[in-house]
Amino acid sequence: MNIFKRIAAVLMLVLTVSSFAADKLAVAEPVGKGGVQAGDIEALWGILESSIHSDEYRVISRASLKQMLTEIGLTNSSDLVNLNEKQRAQLGKVSGVKYILITEVSKFGSKLNCTLRIIDVSTGEIDQMRTANLRVSDLDELADRIEDTLDKLLADDKQMARSALLRPNIRLVVIPPFLEKDFTGQLEATLLNNGVALQNLQSVNNILERNNLGRLSSMEPKTYRKVGELLEVKNLIMPTITRFEVAETKYYVSETGARGAYYIGYFEGNVRVVETKSGNIVASIPFEVQIDFRQLKRSVTRDWTEKDYGKYMITAGMQQFVPELLKVKALK
Repeated sequence: MNIFKRIAAVLMLVLTVSSFAADKLAVAEPVGKGGVQAGDIEALWGILESSIHSDEYRVISRASLKQMLTEIGLTNSSDLVNLNEKQRAQLGKVSGVKYILITEVSKFGSKLNCTLRIIDVSTGEIDQMRTANLRVSDLDELADRIEDTLDKLLADDKQMARSALLRPNIRLVVIPPFLEKDFTGQLEATLLNNGVALQNLQSVNNILERNNLGRLSSMEPKTYRKVGELLEVKNLIMPTITRFEVAETKYYVSETGARGAYYIGYFEGNVRVVETKSGNIVASIPFEVQIDFRQLKRSVTRDWTEKDYGKYMITAGMQQFVPELLKVKALK
């Protein structure tokens, strides 16, 4: 009997420790605007609560949330968006709850627009790095996307500080068909291997295309904030390529009658890092690579195509500018 009592005691201790290890999260009742039905609001509230699967958070009951709001003088969730200083101070005294998730959903033409925000209870402030906006066709599509979005909003600070690598702005008359794909592929892999947190490259391209946002090189600074919210990133890494050329020089040696050609590669441009919150350029790193391919063994380059020369130049360019890019504090 004593053995069973000891086992029960250990299990109780484990459960108790587990309950205190997880931070508490409150999911406020979604705020509906623009003709959203009460039934949809209730359904969305349930979807939000059931979509949080992080081991780091435990969702508190609706009754506990209601009591917490009453204590700081609030009657409904919509008031959480505009807390006054006194209410923020009172909210900061609430123990055990780390974050409150507040959600607004409205109709936008035939679409539903859903905005999710996280309030840091310790300060009463909305964390601008933990906000997301989803535009969907209906509640079913929203339910499909909500879980992944919540995972990102509740991620740790390292994950929240991720950046987005954008397609290069290529200023060439004739663009080699492999250039964009090989450049972005090599740069993405190099940054990830060096610990830079990045949004998935394919996701970035899809989101920008879905929102009719093409090349961002000429965008006004204030628009970068919108892009940052859409991509859920802190920084944009924006490469520009101004020269990418393999020049052929033919030669003739009169003494021997030998004829041939040698190649010089030129790869130039820059990489800018833009902070999405302010639209400020926090770094601009130029690169200028010139490669005399005669320095490589003939046995290496004998069967090379234009693409092989190009890939070599891309790798050489990375070796020049990536070390400087990794020093940028915003990317750490």
